[in-house]
Amino acid sequence: MCFTLPFFCFYTANIDANEITKKNNITPSNQILLDESNAIKDADDNTVLAWMDDSEDKLADTIHDYSESLDQYVGKEDEDEPMMNRSYLRIKFKPRYSHRGYSDFDANVYLKLDLPHTKRNWKLIFETDPDDFDSLESKQRGISGDNDSGSSAVGGVRLQDKIFGHWKTNFDIGMKIRWPPDPFVRVNADRVDILSEHWTSRIKQEFFFYHEKGPGAVTYFDFYRAMNEDETQIFKASTSGQYLDDDDNWELVQTFEYFDRLNDNHLMEYSTGISADTREEDEISNYWVSASWTQKLYKDWIYLTIEPEIEFPKEYDYNINPGIMLQLELFFIKNGNYDRLNRYIPLPYEKD
Repeated sequence: MCFTLPFFCFYTANIDANEITKKNNITPSNQILLDESNAIKDADDNTVLAWMDDSEDKLADTIHDYSESLDQYVGKEDEDEPMMNRSYLRIKFKPRYSHRGYSDFDANVYLKLDLPHTKRNWKLIFETDPDDFDSLESKQRGISGDNDSGSSAVGGVRLQDKIFGHWKTNFDIGMKIRWPPDPFVRVNADRVDILSEHWTSRIKQEFFFYHEKGPGAVTYFDFYRAMNEDETQIFKASTSGQYLDDDDNWELVQTFEYFDRLNDNHLMEYSTGISADTREEDEISNYWVSASWTQKLYKDWIYLTIEPEIEFPKEYDYNINPGIMLQLELFFIKNGNYDRLNRYIPLPYEKD
């Protein structure tokens, strides 16, 4: 026993010494090559990020400068003070896959040019994928529709945020960019009421008319409740209905949503809903449940959303149809940051 302990200590020390020697057995030349490799990798990463920032700055500056020049031409007088211009460009890419359905890829470009010096604060708008004639379920779920309303881009002008009493209104007039042209008008109005200490309601009414497809209308009844004091967790219940003259049909949708702002960079959304078609003998069109995770991928202008979903559509005899949707969103604006993760309870509108 007296010989075993010293031998064990000697053996352990010898092993530790060998391991230390192996760990430190890096020649100066190898250390230099390793440092250079890490430096090159860091430089490459910095180069890519610098290129991304430079591209974002240039595009945001171009949009701002063009909008500002147009604003000065049509609305600004010599004695007018400079005003904040909040023009922006939003680009979305949304691939979607469902087990019983098919793969779908949707891309959308939305451009708004701010004209703050015009007397009525007009905006110029451009949209590649208008959703006016999409199904109400598609609108509420934020998925691409299955009609041809988006086959042509639209451009026009918008009179935005006019307050009448407690109603806020927007008015659009423009046309589809194609031949022959298809002019349209859109009007929406909404109001917010505080029902109690915990509940807030919003009513929103939309009307639109396209020369080719005729009129349509959408009504939303939304109810909000904050689930904690700082309103980072919000419950929302929504009842909505849409009528399209082209289909001579009412579509009804009921949804329940829960928003959880985890931190500055992450948002979770949980949703369930049901849709119905009044022209069908079996009125229920679909049931669904989904959960989405949205991350601020890079600064305040690149966002990624991953949304797994399960639905039970009538077209598949109400059999389960799992799927997943991804969304990459790019947002270009020069003046101010735009927090795409922000979910909030609206406040009643009042005239300035």
